[in-house]
Amino acid sequence: MINGSDRLVTALIISTRWLMGLLYLGLIVVLIGVLAEFAYELVHTITRFGAIESAQFVVAALKLIDLVLMANLIVILISAGLDTLLSEGPDRRLGWMGKVDFAAIKLKLFALIAAIAAIDLLETFVNVNSMNKTDVLWEILIFLSFVVAGVMLAFMDRIGAEPHD
Repeated sequence: MINGSDRLVTALIISTRWLMGLLYLGLIVVLIGVLAEFAYELVHTITRFGAIESAQFVVAALKLIDLVLMANLIVILISAGLDTLLSEGPDRRLGWMGKVDFAAIKLKLFALIAAIAAIDLLETFVNVNSMNKTDVLWEILIFLSFVVAGVMLAFMDRIGAEPHD
């Protein structure tokens, strides 16, 4: 039997999830910053379109793609958080909520981080002649570590999802 103080403590602990709302509001501000950076880069690219070489245009396009991927990453985190905040009952949840589990979100995050690292690496390869070769090697190693970590995470999730005897 649960007494009054146990209910109060339980209600207090459950209500702390609303503190996460402040973090998600901060991520919305970051998302607005990414949007502003995207707009700046897009205008900057368009205004010098005729004056740049094709390799520099590719770099500019990769920067825009990188910003879009970063924005998607932020939206995924905000959406997952919204699912947590509005988990009081089925009438408060949106139709898409609760259909993506934590393991799927982790894999999507790792895939996006690896994609962002790959785009940065492509940008480096376009400018490889002006880059320090040691820095290029470090970028390759960092990218490969993201890929290996993502594959290991997917493998561990798969092992964990298999039925055990």
